[in-house]
Amino acid sequence: MRLVGPETEQDRELREWFATQERGNIERLEAGAQTMMQVISGLYGVLFAVLALSDQPTYLQLPVVRWAGSAGVCIFFASLVAAMLVLLPRRIAYQEDNLTAMRQAYDHLLRRKASLLQVAQVLFLGGIACVIAVILAIVWQ
Repeated sequence: MRLVGPETEQDRELREWFATQERGNIERLEAGAQTMMQVISGLYGVLFAVLALSDQPTYLQLPVVRWAGSAGVCIFFASLVAAMLVLLPRRIAYQEDNLTAMRQAYDHLLRRKASLLQVAQVLFLGGIACVIAVILAIVWQ
């Protein structure tokens, strides 16, 4: 970091690039949450198609299919809720003339959204593991 002298063109471009990246953080987190919600909804369809058949095939009697299927439904639902909380609007209180308070509010919002999206991703992976367990139990029966 240069301590003296006017800002160079390269310095200004770098500073503006970082400012643009920072402005896009929340939008990217929300876009990721929307994508996760779409994928989870599709996987719900796959899981329900396997588990909710009208003529009750024999594989539905397997304990691993019942437990993994039930766990998958619950875990996907929890992941869906976490992803939806990323998109949920919340009131943010800050002093409009205090840049430190504004920065703290922004950082808090960014941390909350990032944490919720990480929770949704971990739960999503758990749900995928359940779907895989159900499919493998059906194939190997």
